[in-house]
Amino acid sequence: MPAVELTVFQVILLFWSLRAAESQLMTWPGCESSCGRIDIPYPFGEKEGCYLEERFKIVCNSSTGVPTLAVDGTDLEVSNISVSRSTIAVMFPIVFANCSGKDRNTVVDLEGSPFVFSSENYFIARGCDNLALMTQNQSTIGGCVSSCGENRDSVMASCSGIDCCQTRIPSFLKVFNVTMKGLDDGKGSSGERQCRYAYLIDQRRINYGSYYSFGGNFDPYDMRDRDYVPVVLEWGIDGWVYESLVINNGLYNSSYSSTCEYLNPSINSTNQSSTFQCFCNPGFEGNPYLTGICQGKLLVTIPTL
Repeated sequence: MPAVELTVFQVILLFWSLRAAESQLMTWPGCESSCGRIDIPYPFGEKEGCYLEERFKIVCNSSTGVPTLAVDGTDLEVSNISVSRSTIAVMFPIVFANCSGKDRNTVVDLEGSPFVFSSENYFIARGCDNLALMTQNQSTIGGCVSSCGENRDSVMASCSGIDCCQTRIPSFLKVFNVTMKGLDDGKGSSGERQCRYAYLIDQRRINYGSYYSFGGNFDPYDMRDRDYVPVVLEWGIDGWVYESLVINNGLYNSSYSSTCEYLNPSINSTNQSSTFQCFCNPGFEGNPYLTGICQGKLLVTIPTL
């Protein structure tokens, strides 16, 4: 093998070796790094000693390869965990009313957990003359009205109010509780008899429309035949946990390779404890929750033979 070819091969081998070592830094040493096709980075983990604390525990179904996260007594299927964005994507239950055996209103309360509903989610309500309201701490914090119309909004339509309405959710939302009321259309027909449902959904699922996890093309506004939809939660670590990591585990908040930021507590939350999120700085990657020191990205130039 010519010397140049050997050098190129060695550089490529070194590159992939470093990348493999880098990926191992995402998980606590000696712990499972994935469940099925889903990566499980620290501070999440499957066994005691592999997660930062109990609230970050992931249960992996060994037969199906499906990971779940327990929040407020509800097991949520996990589809993605991102350390760089401090998010976890889960399948979230839809709220139904008067829908032929599917009536259900699951209230999920994230108070006391390290999670909040990301403002990346939209709130969507479907039904004829449906007033759907989001409430938290006995106060209305948002909602919308979908009125009756002869033509339903088509696939990928704007969901502008005819049989479908949508709105953004407030930042740092901790409780998802929905009340729906059928409105009288003024012609003697009451919306109370109509099937109504509402849900949160990751806005990217609306923008892109087609996702493998949904089995191909789907209408992101029409979920009457489904029970769960993809929702994004943001997460952070409590201040006392962060201080413990710094003292006991050598977590180093380096302004050179990583940054840990304090998040102001939400005015909608009764939990006023401080929360931190850590990130790798531009030009670095890895898991800042393990040591606080992210790895520099390696750039390799391959010579032209």
